[in-house]
This record gives sequence, C-alpha cells and structure tokens, in this order.
Amino acid sequence: MSAFEEYEEQVIEEIARNEVKPSPVKTALELAGKPVSKVLDIAHRSENRYVQKAIRSIDATIEKSLIKTIQAANTLTNAEGIRKEYKKKWQLDTGELESVRGLPLLQKDKVADAFDVSNAFIVATEGAVMGAATTLLEAVPFAQIAIPSVVIADVAASMTMMSRHICQIAASYGYPSSNPAHLPHILAAMAPTSDASDEGFMVTKAAAISEIRESVKFASRHTGELAKGLVKDGASPQLIRLVRFVAERLGIIVTEKELGLLIPIAGAVLNGGLNVAFQQMNHTNAKDYFRRLHLYDRYGEEPVVRAIESAKASLKAK
Repeated sequence: MSAFEEYEEQVIEEIARNEVKPSPVKTALELAGKPVSKVLDIAHRSENRYVQKAIRSIDATIEKSLIKTIQAANTLTNAEGIRKEYKKKWQLDTGELESVRGLPLLQKDKVADAFDVSNAFIVATEGAVMGAATTLLEAVPFAQIAIPSVVIADVAASMTMMSRHICQIAASYGYPSSNPAHLPHILAAMAPTSDASDEGFMVTKAAAISEIRESVKFASRHTGELAKGLVKDGASPQLIRLVRFVAERLGIIVTEKELGLLIPIAGAVLNGGLNVAFQQMNHTNAKDYFRRLHLYDRYGEEPVVRAIESAKASLKAK
C-alpha cells in the first residue's frame, strides 16, 4: 500500500510526466539554447586560465543579475495577496507565510495557480508593447538607434515580471522571498534542471526582434509589390508570410496601409506570445520544485525520489 495520499500520487505522476515528456515550448527553447549552452559548458571545462577567468566573470555577472532581478521582483510581490488567496479559497488566516508549509499540498497548489492567469496577462502585455515599439521605431528614420535600449528594457522587464511570478509561487508554498534564507530555493525553482531553456529564451527573443526588424525593412522596400502579391513567399520574412497567410485564409486583400498596421500587431503578438510561453513553462517548473519540497518534508527525500523515478520508468516503458 502506498504511503502517499491519492492527490500526492497524482502530483508525483505529473512531476514524472513533465520530466519525461516536457512541453513543446520547453523542447523548442532547449533546442534553441543548446549552442550557447554548449559553448558555456566547454568554457567551464577548459583548463586555460584566461578562459576560466572570463567564465567566472560571466557566472558572477549572471548570478548578480539574477539576485537583483529577484530583489526587484520581491518589491512587487505582495504577501498580503497570498494571504487573501488562502482566505478566499480555503477560509484560512495564515499569518506568517512560512506557516502554510504544513498545509495539504492541494491547498497550496490551488493558491499557486491563482496567480497564473494574471501574470500571463502582465507578461503578454509587456511583450506586446515592446514588440510593437520595436516595429514602430524601425519604421521611423533615425529612431533605430533606440532599438537596443528597447530590447534590453524588454528582457529586463519580462524577466522581472516572471521572477515576480516565481516569488508568488514560492510564497504560496511557504517560502516567501522576503526571507533571504529562501533565495537559494527561488533560484533553484527558476532553473530546476541543467537544461538550456533560459539560453533558449534569450536566443528566441533575439530572433523574434530580428524577425520584426527585418519584416519592417522588407515591407518598406516592397510594400507595393507585397500588396499586389508580386513577391514570392520564399523571398519575404516569415512574419510577413504569416500575415499574408492569415489574410488569405480570411479572404482579406491586404492594402499597403493595412500591411503597415498589421506588421506592428504581428510583432506585438509574436513578442507577447513568446513571453507567455516562457512564463507558463516557468510556472510548471516552479510548482514542481516546491511540490517536491513539500513531499520531502513529509516523507523524506529518498522515498519521494524513488516514487518519481518509478513513475518515470513506467512512462518511458509505455
């Protein structure tokens, strides 16, 4: 007979499934980030003292940036909002958030999920605004010089908002980010495995911005030809081909003016959608990390790991 409760067994199955069969978004981001991750891995294993010095400097910069991002996210995380969710969903007065660690896992999961939709809306809006801004700046003469600053601001804002989401999840499981002792857990929840998803997000962000800029340049050079359908699909950027494909399926004839309006909208959707996809992946990763901690606290690490590995083996066998 299993020592775990019925809901906990379901959670163990979910954790195993997320590791054995990661989401298409996670798979795509890992694939995109593999080249960068491989270069960094080679640098870490290099015995050249100059390479080692450089990689230590990079690691230190990344760590400091992550900590500053979490600190910024912590100022945006409202502990009272977590307490209100416990009150709203379970009629519980939690007091200190550390006290929720002893609550049933189902209750903590429901509170953590309560912040999913609102955070998805925030990162989608931020990404859409920045994507549209990049498109418009590219179209304005001499304004292109500001695009690198917009891109940096986009990445910083999206990472801060996503870190805020992780802090909310951590607090929902009894690990509020206001306590410095919980920082290692929050960092681990942001990067629960040694995969290349984070590098993939940065690479994909760069590719998305590049695609938006190329689409604006291409459209400005060939607007008349595009509207008349004189430019072959293979010759135009993917974003423009997407706009044309959707327009054709809807039976819409795209004029020059409409094309100029649709490209910023498509850029906003592309950048905002990328933010949401990464945020959803982080939500699942962070939840699984703190679910593990809950189970470790209750049953000990060894039996939980054994149960997860058994569930993974069953999934692989199927």
